[in-house]
Amino acid sequence: MNKKNDFIDNIKKMFSRKDPDKKKDKVHGKTAKDKYHNTVARFKKAGSPLRVSFFTAYDTIWNVFLFLLLAFTLLGIFLFSIGLGYFAALVSDEDVLAQEEIFSDLTEMTESTTVSFGSGEELGTLRSDLLRETVDYENISENVTSALISTEDEHFYEHNGVVPKAFLRATLQQVAGGEESSGGSTITQQLVKNQMLTNDPTFDRKATELLLAFRVENILSKEEILEAYLNAVSFGRNANGQNIAGIEAAAQGVFNKPAAELNIAESAFLAGLPQNPYAYTPFNQDGTMKEAELLEAGKNRQEFVLSRMLTEGAITQEEYDQAMEYNIYETMASSVVVPNQNYPFLTDEIERRGVEIIKYILAEEEGISREDVDSTPLINQEYTQKANEAMRNEGYRIETTIDKNIYDTMQETKDNSFSYYGQRSSLDALNAVEGEEEEMLDHEVGMVLKDNATGKILGFVGGRDYEESEINHATQTKRQAGSTMKPLTTFAPAIDQGLIAPDTVLLDKEFDYNGYAPKNYSTEEYGMVSAKHALSNSYNLSTLRLWSEVQNHNPGQYLDKMNLNVSQEQLSYLSLPLGSNDISVTQNVDAFSTFGNDGQMTESYMIESITDPSGEVVYEHQQDPIQIFKESTSFLMADMLKESFVTGSVYHIKDYYASVQGVYDWSAKTGTSENFVDSWMVAFNPKVTLGIWMGYDRNIPQVYDTDAEQYYHLYNWRNMAQALSNAAPEQLGAYEEFQQPASVRTEKFCALTMELDDDCSSSMDKAVNGLIAEDTQFSNKSSLNDTAIQSRMGSRIDSGLSNSDLRGRVTRTYDDRYTVGGRSSSKSSSKSSSKSDDDDDD
Repeated sequence: MNKKNDFIDNIKKMFSRKDPDKKKDKVHGKTAKDKYHNTVARFKKAGSPLRVSFFTAYDTIWNVFLFLLLAFTLLGIFLFSIGLGYFAALVSDEDVLAQEEIFSDLTEMTESTTVSFGSGEELGTLRSDLLRETVDYENISENVTSALISTEDEHFYEHNGVVPKAFLRATLQQVAGGEESSGGSTITQQLVKNQMLTNDPTFDRKATELLLAFRVENILSKEEILEAYLNAVSFGRNANGQNIAGIEAAAQGVFNKPAAELNIAESAFLAGLPQNPYAYTPFNQDGTMKEAELLEAGKNRQEFVLSRMLTEGAITQEEYDQAMEYNIYETMASSVVVPNQNYPFLTDEIERRGVEIIKYILAEEEGISREDVDSTPLINQEYTQKANEAMRNEGYRIETTIDKNIYDTMQETKDNSFSYYGQRSSLDALNAVEGEEEEMLDHEVGMVLKDNATGKILGFVGGRDYEESEINHATQTKRQAGSTMKPLTTFAPAIDQGLIAPDTVLLDKEFDYNGYAPKNYSTEEYGMVSAKHALSNSYNLSTLRLWSEVQNHNPGQYLDKMNLNVSQEQLSYLSLPLGSNDISVTQNVDAFSTFGNDGQMTESYMIESITDPSGEVVYEHQQDPIQIFKESTSFLMADMLKESFVTGSVYHIKDYYASVQGVYDWSAKTGTSENFVDSWMVAFNPKVTLGIWMGYDRNIPQVYDTDAEQYYHLYNWRNMAQALSNAAPEQLGAYEEFQQPASVRTEKFCALTMELDDDCSSSMDKAVNGLIAEDTQFSNKSSLNDTAIQSRMGSRIDSGLSNSDLRGRVTRTYDDRYTVGGRSSSKSSSKSSSKSDDDDDD
């Protein structure tokens, strides 16, 4: 009880300056006169009236001051409690994020996908709405961080994420009913706002920002905060007019140098951009430099940053003067090299293939199988869109198979060493519609160079000029295959199943099958010819007769494995070997590469691997070679198609073949679709396959008669092969030769009847020495009426076939003819005429 009284007494003392234990100083006296005299006596004792007034006023003022102090203290505590409660209420609904989640939100940001050549060089970044390339703190110039801190947050290294006065100012503005909360945010707060919050100018958002800023300072180091901030903020546009974010994209896009090499003047300029990036950026949307008066805003901002750096001691007066004199606009980039600028066909192809890969990855992450994606159009569309966005914004790193030296050589050769027929009107197209608008079209080209064993596409030619036609004629265009289908549909399957050997005799004679009466390119018939001679000269009639027999032996099994997508209906067509089906250059090159790879096809590909921003490999190509033909078949096909260069359909460039024969072991097949709309040449050696297509984007004949053909596809193929052999001889297969496998041997046999020498009757045939596969089908024949002979000669499609057609001269090669059946053929082939013709019509 005494303690309570003491406390109260002390309070009274503080406000009254009197001792409560002393008796009250009353005026004594019983009468008024006594009291008057006593009062006068006290005044005389106290001194002058001024002294009494002073002490009286002093006591009063002191009591008022102490009262007000207590009142304001209580009010402050009250208001602080309200503010604290209000702040708590504002952030009460905020989820408490884990440290890992906060770190991820702040440091993981949209980033442009980068691409590299298979040979190691950087290709650049893929196109995106926002160009960003993240960079580590140690690769950012110290000039940049000094400029940023001096301008945006001079106490950055001292505070814990928040400057208290900013919070108080924002509180007062909110209480006063201001429309927006105040600025003055620290770099940490700006990072939180940019990466984790919205720009909503409310106190709710500001309170959350402050709370998160405190947490961020406990999770990230100061260097990590600066790194995240400089990788996140917008810097306006680059010299191409692209939107850029992050200091690395800004340094490259504005000054054409990495962020690590920025000087003081450049750093000050870039550090000033984030405050108002599109007002201060020096570039317009089209990449041109702004006019002088519009550039002043950015220059003024740079000068302000420099003054802040000087004030804060980040630079010396000498450095400041030098930076002020530095002509910032003379050092800016005129343009930025991006893949779609210098490598448009390649960039498009990588994007397309990348999206195809990533869509399955994204789907599988969400429990959706590849089969579901392929079979459900809506799912396919959804994940294709997601993959497209991810490709542009998720900062993947894509390694391609493309060799830069080879690719550049192919583009240069296509531009400078190729011949073309010129432009044609779209109205000349075979499928032109009456009344359609005319368009002039360039003569186009598509090429692919593939490594046979690995499947890597080392280079390609997508077209003549991307600005004129964005169609990739190497990978996306599908055109009629012409006679390049002959070895794939007919001769290789026939050899693989033992039906023929290279020297097996075929019949090249006209027929009419239910109204279908094909002819050779030259309109001549060549009688009995070896399979090798028929194929290398691309004879139609003998090929179709053999095909009528091969059709009975499931040739579709080979075409399916080669991914040629030939339907069962097409397999029933007698004209299929003449190339009535559509095929891309890539598909054709894939198919022929089996002959250069011991009968195995390793499907071509262009993306080696895809790595996510964290460094994890999310995709890596896995080789999956498929055995299409026997090793013996591929060797024999290579041997047969070498003849194309010597006396066959490629003889126009036989001088080139002769000049490289000891270095490059080439075999080839040509093709021309009906009416000369498409021209092909696909050649292979033990190392690579190089294919070319030429034509127009519409079905327009390249020439209108035989005499007008200039064989540009052959000469252009030769020019490309020469250029590549100079640029990359080892990769092109220099000094690699086809090796004869043990399953192939030289045998003496009768090539018309397909009997071994011991069983052969000289009255029907004559034995020759030739290469055969170990499983070639030989059997004793009693007559030319044997089913095996008749079927090979086309008895199913030629009811008029007679044994007399199988007697006479056989053309094994132009320099090797012999007679069977005891008489000469009345029809002889003219070496000069056949050598000049490529029988590639349908």
